[in-house]
Amino acid sequence: MLDTGLLIIRLVIGIIMVGHACKKLFGWFGGEGVSGTAEFFGAIGLQPARTMAVCAGLAELIGGFLFGAGLWIIIGAVLLMITMIVAILKVHADKGLWNLNGGFEYNLVMLGSLLGVALAGAGAYSLDALLLL
Repeated sequence: MLDTGLLIIRLVIGIIMVGHACKKLFGWFGGEGVSGTAEFFGAIGLQPARTMAVCAGLAELIGGFLFGAGLWIIIGAVLLMITMIVAILKVHADKGLWNLNGGFEYNLVMLGSLLGVALAGAGAYSLDALLLL
């Protein structure tokens, strides 16, 4: 059951983060694409804004894929954790904890989940386990 639980957590987080990446990079799912993301990043002080937008999108895309697939789980988790930490520090920290007020509740749940799975390992239903056989 543990391996099934890890698989579910990995897939949900991986798919959500790949979706976030596609919003930033390609404008899919109602996203703004690189230009819109860069504009927002510039407004919150992330410079150079376009480079930071592409880096954030790639971190979410690559990290989401690796984490979801259970491949190099620690690398995937770290890439995603970096984006969550930056989001907390640059966007949400001054709004408090609760998401209702624009706070960092979601980001903190993601950080805890990413760290927990990274420490536990990807589980038996992962590419990491398959490659170790």
